[in-house]
Amino acid sequence: MVFAWQGFGWTAQLFSSNSTLDILVIVLYFLLVLGIALRAILSCSRGTVEDFFLAGRNLVWWQIGAFLFASNIGTGHFMGLAGKGASSGIAVGAFEWNVSSAFGGSEPPLLSVVTLPRYLRKRFGGYRIQFLLAILYLLIYIFSKISVEICTGAVFMRLVLGLDVYLATVVLLSVTGMYSITGGFAAVVYTDILHAGFVVLGSVLLMGYGKQGTEALRTHE
Repeated sequence: MVFAWQGFGWTAQLFSSNSTLDILVIVLYFLLVLGIALRAILSCSRGTVEDFFLAGRNLVWWQIGAFLFASNIGTGHFMGLAGKGASSGIAVGAFEWNVSSAFGGSEPPLLSVVTLPRYLRKRFGGYRIQFLLAILYLLIYIFSKISVEICTGAVFMRLVLGLDVYLATVVLLSVTGMYSITGGFAAVVYTDILHAGFVVLGSVLLMGYGKQGTEALRTHE
């Protein structure tokens, strides 16, 4: 079924099949995410602040890498940056790589600092700048990152399943909030490892399916 939908000031062409297979795949994926989160909740300690927010510092490098990848790649990238890359080239994706390299060679990792506000407190002294930057960063992140991811995620579910965007928003917030609040950082990392695997696999399959191989991708045919 093909029909048009207009919301959030956007106009989109919907290709909603509402097939049993589509719904089954999404439901199974949500159940798999909740299962991994439940295992993390039951197996990981959350008795201290360090356990809850840093998973007890027991994570290895590839888990942290998968978490950072999955946390920074979302529906906004697939629905926004993909179009920007198609029009301007893949150089748009090099910015965060360069920033990561710059931070990796600087002193914050040597100071055991895990947040930018805490680093600025250590650098300039006093708790005022740490508090102000934490509040500012939280507000900026909510309105520039979280809201965009929620919106594009809801639009994606609307495009695929024909769900109401507000219902899709409630579902997404409920599922992610449930395991993030109760499971802490460990639950977030383990579920993001799953997300990272599916994102990479799905991207490769879509690239091959949409362009019929790398040769067509290079020639934009």
